[in-house]
Amino acid sequence: MNLNYEVRGLQAAVRTDVGKVRAINEDYIFVSDPYPNGLLVAIVADGMGGHQAGEIASKTAVEVIYHEIHQIMSNNLSIEGYQLALEKAIHKANGEVYKQSLNNDGYRGMGTTILASIISPEWIILGHIGDSRAYLVDDNNIRQLTEDHSLVNELVKEGQLTQEEAMTHPKKNILTRALGTEEKVKVDICLIHWEKDQTLLLCSDGLTNHVSDEKIFEVLNQKDVSIENKTDYLLSLAIDAGGEDNISIILVCH
Repeated sequence: MNLNYEVRGLQAAVRTDVGKVRAINEDYIFVSDPYPNGLLVAIVADGMGGHQAGEIASKTAVEVIYHEIHQIMSNNLSIEGYQLALEKAIHKANGEVYKQSLNNDGYRGMGTTILASIISPEWIILGHIGDSRAYLVDDNNIRQLTEDHSLVNELVKEGQLTQEEAMTHPKKNILTRALGTEEKVKVDICLIHWEKDQTLLLCSDGLTNHVSDEKIFEVLNQKDVSIENKTDYLLSLAIDAGGEDNISIILVCH
């Protein structure tokens, strides 16, 4: 899927690919049309589960979150109001995915990561569960905005693994928190202020498992290269490095 948008000085490019190994794409991503108040909604979900269950979990989560958020996007809420609305929408999606997993044996235990955002030209609100990531990039720095809810990240924080060892650890895909696997879940909500000439990257781990932060920084700081070409290049790097997982990328440039 290739999509491109532009609104009030913000440009967005969207790519998702099944990769070289998987039979189906269990990632599900979405970027809204711009709202009259200049806001965008962008969501990445990386599903997991048995036969097609991951695909169901990610699609359900994104659709529920967007349905809930869409209803309040035309309201001129405070930043805190949008934060609460996003958190509430993610909790509702968690309940819906969890309910589906209980009601269908084929979906038992399914779940998904979620990285949902409300984006304005001045600020970004992120709601996050799992190991899909958000980065903010400018000429001088790449900063990971989310913390992976994963076993290897816990081991890194405890000093048992280095970041380099974590990249290739055999249990790097084990999550400590996911949407839809439990009746209740904790959602990380954060607010980031951003400025012109910065780039927001939202992605599934199909990108970050194969492409280092340093390489992402290098690609996004190429001058005189379009946002579409940068997105395509990141996708090609992940595929050329093995493409063992589905790959999803949303770039939003200020």
